[in-house]
Amino acid sequence: MALTLLVVNILGLSGVSRRRSGVFVRASLPPLCRRRSLSPELHNQSFVLQVGSVEELRTCTLKLAVYSRDFSGLREAALGVVELPCEQLDWELDIATTYTRQLSPTKSKLKKSLSSQETLGRRKSSVCMPRALGQLFILLQYQTLAQRIKVMVRKAENLAKLTRIPGTPHYVVINLRQDGKVIGTKETKGASGPNPIWNAPFLFDLPPGDISQLPLVLEFIVMQGRLYTKSSILGRVLIGSDVSEEGQGHWKEMCSRGQIETTRWHTIQSD
Repeated sequence: MALTLLVVNILGLSGVSRRRSGVFVRASLPPLCRRRSLSPELHNQSFVLQVGSVEELRTCTLKLAVYSRDFSGLREAALGVVELPCEQLDWELDIATTYTRQLSPTKSKLKKSLSSQETLGRRKSSVCMPRALGQLFILLQYQTLAQRIKVMVRKAENLAKLTRIPGTPHYVVINLRQDGKVIGTKETKGASGPNPIWNAPFLFDLPPGDISQLPLVLEFIVMQGRLYTKSSILGRVLIGSDVSEEGQGHWKEMCSRGQIETTRWHTIQSD
C-alpha cells in the first residue's frame, strides 16, 4: 500500500512581538499525534503527517496553533490558532500550494510546566494524563549491499526536564535488538537544552537473512545526566517490525526504499 504524506511548511510568522520568547507551532491532523516546531520566524520549519489517502485527508481539519514560552521555559501561552478545513483546499499529489491566514485569538492563561520530580511526587489519581516528553528526529537508511543500517539521531524538540540543575545535557543510547537481545549498541554525546542537536551517525551490522523477516527493533533511550553523576531515563522510542504503528511505519519505509534515507519525528514514550 502506498504511503501518503502531508508536508506542511511554516514559511513565516508576522505580527508577533519581538519580546515573545520561544515562539513555536503545534500542528495536528486528527487522529494523528501533534508535531512541534520552534521559532518559525527564523527557519522554514516542516511537519510531516501521514494520511491514508487524499480522500481521507479531505475529511480532516489541519490545525496550526502558535504558542510562546517565557524566558524561564516553565510557562507557555497560546498566541492564536489557524484551522484549515481540508475539504476546502486544493489537493494535488506532489504539488505545493501556499496559504496565508490570520491567527484567530485563543483565550489561554499561562500554564506552568511540571518537572518530572514534581510529577513523581504526586499521588496517582483516578484519571492519568500522559505527560509530553518531547520528540526525536531520526534518520534511517538500509544499506542493502553492506547488510547494515545507518542510523542518525539528528535532534530533539521540547524535551522534558528531569533535573532542576541548569545545563544538564541529554544524550541518546541506541540499541539494536534481535528477539529482545541487544546485538549492537551506540551512544551520542551530550547536548544541552530542551531542543538539543546531535547529528550523530552510526552503523549497525545486521544478522544474515531477509530484513523484513528478522525480529529486529531499534531502541532509542533518551537520557539526561552528566559524567560521574547518576543519569535518568527520560523515555524511549522503538522502531521495528513489531512495535507501535508509528515505529512500524518508519521501519517498513526504510526496508522498502533501499538506499534512500528516510526521516521522521517520533514521540518519546515513558517507560
